[in-house]
Parts: sequence; C-alpha cells; structure tokens
Amino acid sequence: LEFRRVLFRSNQWHYVLHKLFDHPSVVLEGGVWKSGKTDFALYIAETLQKMPFGDNGKEKVITDVASNIDTKGTYPHIYDLVTLRQWLYGNNHRKLYIMDEASEHLPSRRAMTAKNVGFIQIIPEISKAHGRLLVVGHQLLTIDKVLLDEVWCRGAFLKLGLKKAQLISHLLPRPFHFENIPPTTVPFDPYSIAPFQEQPSGKLLFKDVDQQMLWEWSNGKSYKELGIHSMQLNRLLRKYVKITLENAQHPTHI
Repeated sequence: LEFRRVLFRSNQWHYVLHKLFDHPSVVLEGGVWKSGKTDFALYIAETLQKMPFGDNGKEKVITDVASNIDTKGTYPHIYDLVTLRQWLYGNNHRKLYIMDEASEHLPSRRAMTAKNVGFIQIIPEISKAHGRLLVVGHQLLTIDKVLLDEVWCRGAFLKLGLKKAQLISHLLPRPFHFENIPPTTVPFDPYSIAPFQEQPSGKLLFKDVDQQMLWEWSNGKSYKELGIHSMQLNRLLRKYVKITLENAQHPTHI
C-alpha cells in the first residue's frame, strides 16, 4: 500500500506514533460523519502492538488494548468505569484504552455528571497505570474540555475521509497529513453502538481486582476477554485454591 511505503520509508508514521504513545497520554480523534474513525482507531492500536519500544526491539509500545468497541473477542470489551479502572490497574503492562463515541458519552454540556467526573478522574492517574487513552468523537470541541488540556493531551487526529487523516500536536513542528490509510484487520461491526456507563450492569463487584477477575472468569469470560495472560490467570487460580483449601473446615496436618 502507498500509505505504508511512503510513511514507513520516511519513518513519519512510526515517528508520530512514538511521539504520541511512548508515554502515558491522551490522544484525541475526531472527524466528519462516516469517515472511518473507529476503523482508524483500531488500526492505530494494532500498529502500536507491533512497534518496538526502546532499543532492544523485544518490547512493544503497547502490550494490552481494550475498548468499548466490540471487537469480537480480539480486545477486552470494557464499557463501564468500574471495569476500566480494574483493567488499568490489573498489571504493569503498557496499555491502551479506546473510548469510542465520546461525543455522546463525555459531552462538555454535561460535565458534572457522575460518568464524566469518574472518567476525568482517571486521566491524571494513567501514568501510574502505564495507560494511554485514545478518545474518539465526532466533534472534538463538544467533548469534555478537560480532555483537551495539553498537560496530558499529546495530539489530535482529524479524519478527513475514509483514507485521509491529519495530525495536529504541540509536540510536532508541523501538522502531518496521511493518505491511503489501510483498513484495520481487527473485526468489528461499524453499525454497532459503543456503550459506556458508570457502573457495570448486573455484575457482582469486588474491591479486590484479582477476585473480580476470578469471578468473571468463573462466569464464562476467557482470559483474553479479561485482558490478562493465561499464566496470570493460572497464578490467580493457584493462589485462591490454596487459600480456600487452607481455610477449609478441619484440615488434617501431617
């Protein structure tokens, strides 16, 4: 593809993504209606998971991705504040959360709603969680103004069409214009709504993150849907089986 050949030879594409996502940050994406914003956000995510971080080339810029977009099991489908916090602080991996339809979920005209306040409270803490946020909306100026603050907002992509985008960032000497953008390989339904709410629906809530993961796993979620590695789930299971058996009634010591 022309997009890959031109940008990768000049290193512009990787250059701007490193600038935006190497460190905890908020990156915005807006654009005209039906311009492929969701597709582009998922393409950015899968690119970041392939890009090397640092000099050794073994680690990637982003290890874990989750979103309120239903990606058919490719990424954890997280669409409430409680589960988002648990996922962000569940491990020390560099992670990216994609918030789609932010114009509807975090509008500036309702800035004092509990959902707005709860999401905004996460932003100053994302460095502790090794997190990055990619916030997607139709009109960026209608999104809660806190997200636009240059303290954490490192730039904004403007989708100009299905295969065109422009990047504006105070970290870059000039705007960057990209054409012939390829589609994402991550499956999703472009006509499906991306929900987001304050509390999870119909879930038992545990203060302990490990217990919450185990509960959701025991109710049918795979380790991939939980956003953890199978070995991490194995360690959690060993830990809680051990605790359960040790606290069983009348164990015999030999």
